[in-house]
This record gives sequence, C-alpha cells and structure tokens, in this order.
Amino acid sequence: MDAVKITILIPFLGALVSVFLRSIWVGVIFSFLTFVSSLFIETGYQGEINLAEKLGLTLSLQVDGLNILLIWLTTGLTFLVFLYGIVEKRERKDEYTFLFLLLEALLLPAFTTKNLLAFYFFFDAILIPMFFIIGIWGTGNKVYAAYKFVLFTFFGSIFFLVSVVFLAKEFYATQGKISFELENLISVSQNLSFSTKILLFLGFFVAFAVKMPLVPVHVWLPDAHTEAPTGGSVILAGILLKLGSYAFLRFAVPIFPDIIKEYWFLISLIGVLGIVFGAILALSQEDMKRLIAYSSVSHMGYVMLGSVAMAQGKITYEGLQGAILQMINHAIATGGLFFVVGMIYERTHTRMIKDYSGIAKKVPFLTFFFFTFALSSIGFPSTGGFVGELLVIIGAIKASKIIGIITASGAILSAGYMLYLALRVFFGPEKHSEKLKHIEDINKVEFFVLLCLAIFVFAIGIYPKPFMEIIRGGIDFVWSKLQIQ
Repeated sequence: MDAVKITILIPFLGALVSVFLRSIWVGVIFSFLTFVSSLFIETGYQGEINLAEKLGLTLSLQVDGLNILLIWLTTGLTFLVFLYGIVEKRERKDEYTFLFLLLEALLLPAFTTKNLLAFYFFFDAILIPMFFIIGIWGTGNKVYAAYKFVLFTFFGSIFFLVSVVFLAKEFYATQGKISFELENLISVSQNLSFSTKILLFLGFFVAFAVKMPLVPVHVWLPDAHTEAPTGGSVILAGILLKLGSYAFLRFAVPIFPDIIKEYWFLISLIGVLGIVFGAILALSQEDMKRLIAYSSVSHMGYVMLGSVAMAQGKITYEGLQGAILQMINHAIATGGLFFVVGMIYERTHTRMIKDYSGIAKKVPFLTFFFFTFALSSIGFPSTGGFVGELLVIIGAIKASKIIGIITASGAILSAGYMLYLALRVFFGPEKHSEKLKHIEDINKVEFFVLLCLAIFVFAIGIYPKPFMEIIRGGIDFVWSKLQIQ
C-alpha cells in the first residue's frame, strides 16, 4: 500500500479506535501519524481504489502541485488542533476527537480524487462532522450557525451534482458506459453547445463560490466562524474553504475553459468585490472572531481573482501562482489568528474588542504571534501573505490595470482593520477589569502550536522558491487542460 492510501486510511482507523479508547491522545497520535505519512507523498502520483467500477465509482487518486501543499496543510493543521486540544478546556473530548478524525478522513480523499461523484460525496460528507463540532462545542447561537452552515453549503452543492450527472449522462450516451472521471467529462464537454456549458458551469461555480465563500453567498461564514470552537474555526478557515477554490481549479477550469475565457472579467469582478466588500465589513466589527471571518471573505477574493485573471488569451502565470500560494498563506495566517483569539478567549471568556486594551505587557508572546499572523494577513514584506498577494496583483494588472489597482486597495483596507484590532486589544492604556485581571501568557504547548505556524509565515515570505517549485506542477496541470494557450 502506497503513502497516499496509507495517509487516507490512518484517520479512518483513528476515528474507529477513538470510539473504544476515549481520549484526546488518540487524536494526537493518529493525526501525528497521518502527518508523518503525508510527508512521504510525492507529486506525480496516480492510483485508484475500485469501489463499484461498473457504476463509475472508482476512487481515482492524483497528487500534483495543485494539491500536495493542501494535503500537508490538512494533516499539519489537524495535528496542531489536537495538540492544542490537550490544554484546551473542552468537555466531551472523546466525541470531539472522533469528529475531528472523521473530518480529516473525509478531507484527504476530497483533495486527491479525480472522480467527480466521489468528490461530491466527500464535499458534502464533511458537513456532518463540522455540523456537530459547531453545534455541540460552539458558543452563543451555535445551533443556528451550524444549521446555516450546512443548509447554505449543501444546497449550493446540489447544483454541482446536477451538472456532474448531466455530463456523466452525456458520456454514457456516446461511450456506452458510466464514468465520472475528470478526463472523460472533459472530453464529453467539448461536444456540448456553448449555452449548455454555461448552465453546467454555473452549477459548478455556485457550489464552489458558496464553499469559498464569495460575495454575495458568503453570509453563512461569519456566524459559523464566530460560534465555532477554536479548532473548528481553524479547520474551517484553513482547509474547508480551500475545497471550493481547489475544486474550481481542479474541475471547473479544465472542463469549461471556453467559459472561463469568455467570462473571466465578470468572474474577476466577483473576486474583487469580495476583496473590497469583505475588508470594509471587517472594519466595522466589534467581535474579534467576526472581524477575522470577514477578512477570510476578502482574502478568498484574491484566490478567485488569481485563478481567472487572463492576459493574451490565457490565465496569467503570476495570478495562478499567487492564487495557489494564497490558499496556503491564508490557511496559516488566519488559522494562527483563530488560535490566538481562542487562547485569549480561554483566559477571559470574551471576544469583544471593547473589553480589551493594553494587554501586550501581560501576554508578550501572544502579542508577538498575533502580530506575526496579522502582518502576513495584510501582506507585509517578508511574510508569506506579501508574496501571494503581490503575485495576484501582478497577474491582475497584466489582465486589467483597473482591476489591478482596485485589488491593491484591498491591501490598504486589510492593514486598516488588522491595525485597528491590534491597537485596540494589545496597546493603549491598560484596562483594569475582572476579565483581564488574571490573564496569563501562553504555555509551552500553545507556544509550540503557534511557533509551527509562524515558522512557515516567514519561510514562505523570505524564501518562497521551494514552494513555487511545488506549485509549478499545479499551474502546468491547469494550463494543459485549458487548451487556450
């Protein structure tokens, strides 16, 4: 059995073991084993698991520059969530362990399969453990947030399923067999009328736009992020949102290259709208988690813009590089910010910005890590966020100077809301209140969790070349399928 299949299998086994050995340490051990196993995965891998071949249900697997970093990100963040869970005050940790291992077990095949029906299954199946994670361990109006998250993303994905089934039906009509494989659906789509392809593309786009999410279908995200427990917010922002942007590049662009070429400007405007609108909404928030949630809407707009910005008949190389890299940067920076806010909340039991002022003296390490992730989030030089945003802006300028200028303004707005949050919470006159009276700095486990993420913030920002080399394979995949070079 190869490294990919082993990596997919380990969290499934871990979830099963956690039913009998009810301890958070089961999650720590199995997530660590999954992470180690994932490090042996190499790009260029092709494999399959036959589930029901006659019905077209073959779990075909592929690893390249488009998904290898996302696989490592999934296993790494899940391990850090479990590690933090050791010191986090959390009831029913046995069930918590089971659901997070199950979530990881469903995410990994979603990022590796080329079978669109299998992808749809995993795409929706992850809603189940996340629904319970938010609904049981969340705060405030958690049940409402959990239902809103599931209903929005589930109904969005139905459009994707309808489009996939239609393509599979067309393939059956011409070839006499059922298949949901990407290559086969690409071939059959080339024989469809342009108007039909527009409708099918909309099915894909709606599902992925809701998952990312893009404006105006982003309304489920702030509530889900705000009410989710710390681990839930980290995985939601760091991994689940990336399923939408990854699937757009893996499936929508190769199957509908002519639609992308014809309507790239309109799709770019949707991305730009998310960048600006998300940033403006973030500026008006008084809840720390809600502010970071709206920043995610803004940053995923960069990813969509880089994914479609075209110049001279093809998606710009810099834009694609930036889009893929920004998925990783956003996961690290925003995941780190949610960890920091979660650690603060554990100590004070409030997320409201007005309840804080001048806590930097009491929590210097926590302050340092907050600024590390905040600077990456605003695209400060020497951080990963700077490299990703710069590449997207360059790609946008090549495609359209107007779009490029508006996109650059998003960086200014992001600096505004992050500096607003930092100055209000960490600096200013020290506030003397019962909630802040006994606030303490981070412990050794929390320090290690944040340090792991901070290392990659600077590694990508100072020496991005190794990451760019990996991403090159993902760009080659997209360009080879576009057939519009």
